[in-house]
Amino acid sequence: MNLINLINLLNVPKIGQQRIRLLISQLGAKVNPFDLSIQKLCEVKGIDKRSATEIKSYSNFEYGNSEVDSAVEKDINIISFWDENYPMLLKKIYNPPVVLYCKGQSLQYREDSVAIVGTRRFTSYGKYVTQKLTKELNESTITIVSGLARGIDTIAHRETLKFGGRTIAVLGSGLDVIYPNENRKLVEEICEKGTIISEFPLGTKPNRGNFPIRNRIISGLCHATVVVEAGDRSGAILTALNAVDQNRDIFAIPGRITDKQSIGSNRLIRNGAIPVASGEEIIRELNPRLFNPVKSVQSAIKIDLTDSERIILEHLGHDPVHIDELAKSVDMNITSVLQILLKLEMKNAIQQIGGKQFVRA
Repeated sequence: MNLINLINLLNVPKIGQQRIRLLISQLGAKVNPFDLSIQKLCEVKGIDKRSATEIKSYSNFEYGNSEVDSAVEKDINIISFWDENYPMLLKKIYNPPVVLYCKGQSLQYREDSVAIVGTRRFTSYGKYVTQKLTKELNESTITIVSGLARGIDTIAHRETLKFGGRTIAVLGSGLDVIYPNENRKLVEEICEKGTIISEFPLGTKPNRGNFPIRNRIISGLCHATVVVEAGDRSGAILTALNAVDQNRDIFAIPGRITDKQSIGSNRLIRNGAIPVASGEEIIRELNPRLFNPVKSVQSAIKIDLTDSERIILEHLGHDPVHIDELAKSVDMNITSVLQILLKLEMKNAIQQIGGKQFVRA
C-alpha cells in the first residue's frame, strides 16, 4: 500500500493496527481503503460499520504527506510491515507495528539479536556484568537491542559501540524527540553503525504510557531478552513478560538477595528464567535457533575433562544419541555411562533432550 495512505490509516481514530493489517491482507496492497464504500469496507472480516464509517469520515489527508516529507527532511526512513527488510522475528509477535520509523543503518530481515535491559539505578555489579555480556555477545556478532533508557540500557549501547558491534535502540517517543536528552550524542554514534527505531509518529513526546508499548518491540526483535538488574517494578520486567508472550527465551543475572536492584531479576529466575553468568552461556542456549549459528562456540568453552569424560564426549555430536547406543559405542556399562553423563551435564558440555538421548551442548 502507498506509504502515505498507510500513515493516514494509522491516524484514523479508533482503527488500530490489527484492523489495518486485516484490511491490507484481505484487500491487497494495491487497494486504497479510503476509496471504498462503507459497504465494501464492511465486507472485510474484522471491520464493522463503526470502523468503516471512521475510515470514510477521515479528511486529514495532508497528514500523511507531511509525515513522509518531514521524515525525508530528517533523514528518517519509514518501513512497513510488508517491506522486505521488516525484521522477521518482529513479524511473528502479536500485534507487530504496522510501520517503523528508522534512522541509521537499514534493518535486516534475518538478524541475530539479543536484548539487554535493566534498571536505571544500577550497581557497580550490574555495570560490570552488562559490560561483560555485551563484549562476549559482540564477539559472536550478536546485535544488541535495548531501549536507550538511563542505566543498564545506555551501558549496553555504549559498550556495543566500544567493541565495534551493532546495536538497535528502540525509543518510546518519535525519532526526532530523543529521550533522555543526555543521550543525544549516543544516538548519533548508534546511527553510524546501528539503528534507532520507533513506531511512534514524529513529534511524539516520551509519555509514560509509551514505554510499555515499545517494550514489546525490544523483545520482539530478539531471540532472547537478558535482564541484568531489575527492581520490584522495573520496566525491564515488562520487557521480559513480553518475551514470555512471544515465546522467546528469558535470561536473568542472579543478584544478591539484599539488593533492591535484583528483586525483579531474582524473581524472574524463581519463575523460570534461565540464570546466566556469561555471553557464552547465552550463545550455547540460543545457537540452534540462530540464523547464523556460532561455529566456534564449543571451542570457546574451556572444560577440564577426565579421560573417560573425553571418550564419551567424542562419541556425541549434534544428533541425539540414546544411552544404550552410547554405552555400546564406548564399551562401558550403562551405570558408568550415566555417572559420566551427569558430570558432563554439570560442566555444561552436553544436554539431555528427553528419552535418554544426549547431544553436545
